[in-house]
Parts: sequence; structure tokens; C-alpha cells
Amino acid sequence: MDINVSISPDKMSASVIIRNKSPYEKITHERIFEALKNAGIVHGTIYDSIGAIVDNQMVEEEITVAKGTEPTDGLDGRIVMKIQEKKGTHTGKNIDFREFPTTHRIIVRKGQEIAEILSPTEGTPGRNVLGQEIPAKPGKEAKINLVKNVSISGDGKTIIATADGILKIDLQNNSIEVSEYLEIEGDVDYSSGNIDFPGVVLVKGDVKPGFIVRAKGDIEIQGVAEASTVISLEGSVKVIGIKGREKGLVKAKKNIHCKYAESSTLESESVIFESQLVNCTVRANSSVIGNGKNTTIVGGEIIASLVVEADIIGSDFGVNTYLEVGTNPFIREELKLLHTQIEIDKNSVTKLLSIVKQYKELKEKGVKIPPEREEQFSKAARTLISVREQLEKNVNRLNELEGKIRSMQLDAKVIARKIVYAGVEIVINRSRYYVDRELSKAVFKSDGEKILVGGYGV
Repeated sequence: MDINVSISPDKMSASVIIRNKSPYEKITHERIFEALKNAGIVHGTIYDSIGAIVDNQMVEEEITVAKGTEPTDGLDGRIVMKIQEKKGTHTGKNIDFREFPTTHRIIVRKGQEIAEILSPTEGTPGRNVLGQEIPAKPGKEAKINLVKNVSISGDGKTIIATADGILKIDLQNNSIEVSEYLEIEGDVDYSSGNIDFPGVVLVKGDVKPGFIVRAKGDIEIQGVAEASTVISLEGSVKVIGIKGREKGLVKAKKNIHCKYAESSTLESESVIFESQLVNCTVRANSSVIGNGKNTTIVGGEIIASLVVEADIIGSDFGVNTYLEVGTNPFIREELKLLHTQIEIDKNSVTKLLSIVKQYKELKEKGVKIPPEREEQFSKAARTLISVREQLEKNVNRLNELEGKIRSMQLDAKVIARKIVYAGVEIVINRSRYYVDRELSKAVFKSDGEKILVGGYGV
């Protein structure tokens, strides 16, 4: 009996075929194992196949009796996001659909961990039927292109945002960045949702009624903000038009620049408009200036620290228009609060002094005071010290602000480059001037006591 062992060219399998077996010979496990050993087969023996040959006394049939172990290649390095798209968890009846699309914008903050970098693995080597090791291919390093405002941690394991912004991932280019610039291709409506962004925002359409655009940086709207809210926390707002319907609010840390505004509230350092302000409530730390041809202020309430200027103020229909300069509107609000708080503190000091005085009188008379009363008197004395300190601080702040206002009033003015109509009320340094007839090219200033009217451009 001949037991022939064949080994595949890649040495990953071995087979046995038995020939020339006489009727008196018996195929055994031992003889097959001996043949395999003589052929150098030491790995991957398939015992079931050998058992089948023995059980069935199989001859003239080639049977695979050993197989090598293929190597397991290493896994490539990967980038695993640590930030996931927010899932909507809205339940119940009160659902604000203006917030739904915002879940698709992933906003990150400076220092936030964006992704984890998983290192490649070495893999597991294989072995052929002769017991020889077959090396595995190690995985490749993760490929990532850090575009902007992202960096890799010192240990090389984490991608970190280096600025506030919107997370952008390009799978085709394996790139990742944090953009400080958000561009809305169309309108701010139910398709985009409300905008709340820690950078710069460009809206190529309108801001629809009821929607909000809020940004840390500048905001530019290439359409109309209609009965909506637009707020720049640290920058300026530039918008074509503002139609408030008495609901609109546009607020900026720096300036607001618009072509026109109607029935809206505007708050900023300065307001620059190119056409008209109609029935608006404006609060400006510095000035409200009309830059353009026939710029007009009609109706509403305009308050600025330094200058209100337009070609035409009021209308020939005598529309009530209130203009006030020489008082920073925000300082004025603080002054109101200070006056109120000072009065409260003065009353508190009077009451506390009375309590402390009562305590001293009792002590001088030798009256025994219960411990709980002693604590009450002690608490009153401590509170008196605190309130006095706060009162002094508020009085100093009040004097400081009033000094600022006095200096503002010297330069404050209202300018009608062409016409100011009857129905316009002008306030400077608590003095009021009611325009009762049409005036041309007028400048209104205060001499400290009353408002003087002079000519413009003379």
C-alpha cells in the first residue's frame, strides 16, 4: 500500500491518496500520520478527513487532510467621531419646527474633542501546513486632512477644535475643519431653522417671520428681515431691509447698516441707513445717520448719544416723530436703575440705623438682651455696613455716568440736511423743542439750558 502525500504550491494545503492497497492490508490512523510526518506536515491537520479515510478504507481518491491558517491582516487606522448629530427628542404637542433643522448643524466649541484617532493594528500572522509563519500585513495609518481650526492632541489620539464654529467633514478628501463662517444659501425659514452660530453668518435670502438669526460675529442678510430677530453679539449687522410689523428686533454690538427699516426695534453702536426709518424704535450708543439721497426719518422714537442726521425728518402730514440726543440710551436705563436702587438703599440705611441705635441705647441702660435678639442686632449692623458700601458705590457710578452725559450733551445735535416738518419733537439735555412749522436745513443743539436752531451747511 502506497500513501502519497501532496503539498500545494503555496504550502497552504496537503492531500493524501492511497494506491496499491492489497486486500489484506488495512488503512490506519497511525500509517497516515506517519506519512504526513515524513512529508513535514505539522500544522492544520484535518482529523475528520483522516477518520473518513480510515473508516471507509478509501483508495484512489485524493482527500485534503491539512490546511494552513491564513494570516489576518491588521486593521487600518480610523477616525471615530466623538460628536454625533443631535437627535430630536421633541414630544408632546408643543413642537417648535423652527428648531428641527438645527440638529443637522454640528456646532463645536474651542477645545472640544471632535474625534478619536484609532491606530492601525499589526494583524495576526498565519502558518502553512509545514508550520512556517506567514506574516500579516499591518494596517495603514488613518488618513486625515486637517484643514482649519483643528489640531491633534499631544498624544496623537484626539482631534480638537481650536475655535468655535460649525463642523465640516469631507469624506471624499478625508478632510475635517471647523468653520467660523456659516452660509445659508436661501431663506432662514423652516428649511434652515433658527440660526445660533458662534462665528460669522451670511444669509443669501430673507429671514422669514418668527425666525431668529443669532451670531457671535458679523451677520449679513442679502434680503429682508421680516418680523424676525437678528442679533450679533460682538459684530455688526448688514441687511437690505427690515420689516418689523412691530415685532422685529435687530441688535448689534457694533453697527447696523440697512437700506430701510419699518416698524422695528434697532439697537447698536450706530445705525446707518440709506433710504428711510419709518415708525422705528432706535437706540444707538453713538449716532443714527442717513447716508443716501433723500434719507428720511418718519415717526417712531430715535435715541442716540451724539447725532441723529437725515435729509428729511418727519413728514408733511405732521407725523409725531421723537428724537433725543445727548443721552446714551443704555446709560439712561442704567441711570434709572441706579436712582431706584439708591433710594431703596437710603431707606434701608435709615431703618438699619434705627435698629442699631436702639441696640446701643439698650446696652447703655444695662438691659439684658436675649441671645436671639443679640444675633438680630448683630446681623443688622453687618447689613448696614454692606448697604452703605453698596450705596457709596452706586452714588459714585451715578456721578460718573452723569459726567459722561454732560460731556455728550456739548456735542449732541440733530441735523435735517433738507427739511424738518412740524410734528417733530427734539430732546437735548432735558430741554424739549417742538417743531411747529416746516424748517429748511436745520441743526438743533443745546447751549446747556435750551435748544438752539441753526442752519445746516451755512
